[in-house]
Amino acid sequence: MKLHAGLFTDPARNWLYVSAAIAVSLFVFAYSTRIGSASILIFYSVWLPVLIFPTGRLVQSPQHLLPFLLVPALAALSTLWSDRPDATLRAAIQWGSTVLLGLAAARVTSVPSLARGLLAGGLFVLIYSTLNGEYAYDVVDGTYAFAGAFSSKNQLGLFASITLIAAAYPLTNPRLAGWLWVVAAIAIGAFAAFTLIRTESATSLITVILAFAVILLALGVLRLPRLLRVMAVALGGVLFVLGLVAALNLGALDVLFSVFGKDSTLTGRTYLWSRGLEFAQTHQAFGLGYYSFWIPGRAEAEELWTEFHIEAQTGFHFHNTLIESYVGLGLVGVSLMAIWCLMLLGLPLVAMLQAQSRATAIVAGLSVLFLIRSLVEIDFFTPYTAGSFLVPWVLLHMIDSLRRTHSAPQHGTRTLPQSFPTARAATYGRPISQRG
Repeated sequence: MKLHAGLFTDPARNWLYVSAAIAVSLFVFAYSTRIGSASILIFYSVWLPVLIFPTGRLVQSPQHLLPFLLVPALAALSTLWSDRPDATLRAAIQWGSTVLLGLAAARVTSVPSLARGLLAGGLFVLIYSTLNGEYAYDVVDGTYAFAGAFSSKNQLGLFASITLIAAAYPLTNPRLAGWLWVVAAIAIGAFAAFTLIRTESATSLITVILAFAVILLALGVLRLPRLLRVMAVALGGVLFVLGLVAALNLGALDVLFSVFGKDSTLTGRTYLWSRGLEFAQTHQAFGLGYYSFWIPGRAEAEELWTEFHIEAQTGFHFHNTLIESYVGLGLVGVSLMAIWCLMLLGLPLVAMLQAQSRATAIVAGLSVLFLIRSLVEIDFFTPYTAGSFLVPWVLLHMIDSLRRTHSAPQHGTRTLPQSFPTARAATYGRPISQRG
């Protein structure tokens, strides 16, 4: 039996394969440290067909891949000056391969297929954690909270947030999604919201609220003509800045912190940031080497582990993506990571002005989610994490979508709404990959 390459690489035909691959990947990202290294092999194997079947889709517009490959390349290169080259090289290869597969997945996965995969994978992740039912001590917050099968409530909160955003996709166009997926999305979304509340994770609650605010804003803006979109986005930006300044002057930030049990130091995070900046200045240009700081035997790391009562000496970081990259890769690395963060902010805004598909709103929501979390987490700077896979996916997808939007008038085509791959979608008479 001969398998056609399109079943794996054509977004119009491969929805079953890529949805399953994303679901499996999400589960592996959640529990690879718990299940063991065999699960990592499963992650690689589910995406192997995308790499072995010949297609020009993966390497089209190679200049768009460059911003995402430079940072992992620098991480691998930092092996040359790292004082723990074994740890640096291994982690750089692992992180680089995660980013690379995220980029490959972006080229062969439509937003509906991504949403299906995240819904299914997120459901299994949350069920597993619910059955596990553990409460973990948060060394930064100094509290016990529901963490499920994770060591941190913020990590469980991340997967609940991703599942919630994926559940929103069929609700943006229920007629095209079909009643079955709408009902499933509502049920899974409610379960994800319940789990998120149980975690009492301020980071996750705040970021998912802001992500949904962006989703609603995008859905409203996408209904407007192009000229009015510019005015609406500009007005929204001005109002947000003015509201933020007024809130800070009126003490709203302190009220928000008190609601979530935080203080002005974000329960120790500002101290971690200051220490990270202090350490980074000793190797400003290129850093200590990727993944080489939090290693047993380094006096500065062991000092922080002791201060925050981390006996296992693993699973800790500076709780800020740019500071973590500054320590590991210096000014060069933090500059490259800053480009990722600027893209997470700028591309959704451009997409709101240019795109014609409601799928843009969900992708923008994921983008904002990871951008805000980067202030207090390192979701997309470590190997085998959902962020290191999804952030490249989100950014490259938006770049490719904008490129198609700009080129469509030249070919006499128009962009139609993206939908779930149902029989009803056939009424458009065009492949799913060209609808949005």
